[in-house]
Amino acid sequence: MLANEMKFNFMLKYDALFEFSAPAYDDRQISYLLTAAQNRVFLDRYYAPSDKYKKGFESDEKRRKDLEQLIKTASIGEGTIAKVTVTDIHPNGQMVTLPLNFLYPIEESAKLTGSTTWIPVKPVRHDEYVANINNPYKKPYSNLVWRMDYSRGTDPTGTTEPATIAKRVELIHDGTGLADYRVRYLTMPPEIVVDEYTPANQVHCVLDEILHDTIVDEAVKIAKAAVKPEEYQISAVEKDSGDD
Repeated sequence: MLANEMKFNFMLKYDALFEFSAPAYDDRQISYLLTAAQNRVFLDRYYAPSDKYKKGFESDEKRRKDLEQLIKTASIGEGTIAKVTVTDIHPNGQMVTLPLNFLYPIEESAKLTGSTTWIPVKPVRHDEYVANINNPYKKPYSNLVWRMDYSRGTDPTGTTEPATIAKRVELIHDGTGLADYRVRYLTMPPEIVVDEYTPANQVHCVLDEILHDTIVDEAVKIAKAAVKPEEYQISAVEKDSGDD
């Protein structure tokens, strides 16, 4: 469904709620509503409250297909890794700058210096690092690398938007050195842009077509909540009660 078609469906459903006397929205406002709705649908598919086994978006075939257009892969070689300099890293730690569109990791592996074998990368919390770094049975070794989250870079001038500064992670190895890091990850879906005056400026939803009506319905809910918050709250309570 094209972005302008999503706008048409939105206006049709939204006007019906108000018996075709709904407050008017321009293209920019509808773009915002559709994008906000898309983000809600995306996050629900990524980590739904109903996913009791906590398997995430790959818990079933449908959810995998829903988000497959957002799966990307990056391989970050030794030359790139070596360029990242941070003074407060851990022993045997190396900083890696991630792609700008990186959101959530799905699968990670690494190569140690002098090796041709890809080995697993395990995400660890900082308290796990403190508890296990000196444990010979749990700390990184020749077949395991740890990954710890770290902040984005900073802009001393304060003029750069944070979203345009790449995220970083710290990889902890056994002391051999890190030659390569490969990560398959999810990106955030791009903003939906509707433009009836200049259709060439449209930015369409990249999520699976089957989700487009769901996104439109969610956008209608967001718009209704802004105009009739009391009705939206009652509806939300009823939905939560029905899910129990």
